[in-house]
Formats: sequence, C-alpha cells, structure tokens
Amino acid sequence: MSFTNKIPTYESLLAFQEVYMRAIALSWHDHEFKQALLADPLLALQRYFGYKCPWNIALAIREAPPGSGWDSAARTWNLPKNSMTFGVPQQPRVEEEAIALAAYNDAGATYLFSCC
Repeated sequence: MSFTNKIPTYESLLAFQEVYMRAIALSWHDHEFKQALLADPLLALQRYFGYKCPWNIALAIREAPPGSGWDSAARTWNLPKNSMTFGVPQQPRVEEEAIALAAYNDAGATYLFSCC
C-alpha cells in the first residue's frame, strides 16, 4: 500500500464519513462484517465497500462499553469519547535539531502542526 501521510482534506473526510456510516449500519446486521471491522478496520472498509483510505493512519474501532448506545427515552446517543494519537518524532542529533525542525515545517501539510 502507498500512503501519502497528508492531512485529510475536507473532501476525503466527507468520503470517510459516508463509508463509516455505511459500516455502522452494516455492523448492526452482519456479525461477520462487524468482526472484520473490529479486527482490521481499513481492510474491512476496503473489502466490503471498496474504500481505500488515503491517509497513513492506524485506525482502531472498538465495541462501545456497556451502558452506551441509543437512549430511546431521551432520543439521543450516549457514546464514549473518540481518541486521537499523535506521534512525536525521535530527537535528532543536537547539532541537526534546527535543520530537522525546518525540514519538518517545510514538509507543509504533510505533518500535523507544520506551518504550511
């Protein structure tokens, strides 16, 4: 697989949102798909929906804990918080730190929190 590791565009986020809604709906009715989605989300989305994620991302999907879900009386969802993990690069040699940070920033929108 080839990933660009670019920050998601608005359009790619919309595409992911659409396929993820389809995955939730299918997981409610297809136990085999749900197990595949929990085991390897990116592979399941590609196999079942033909969706190939354009980002270099480690996507983890877990069962919601007991007590969470749709509350019919309140007509609202009670769901756990999503989580996000960021990687901190290894520190380069001290004499190369300034050059490394400049190169990181020069990568543009490839990495989170670079300036371009």
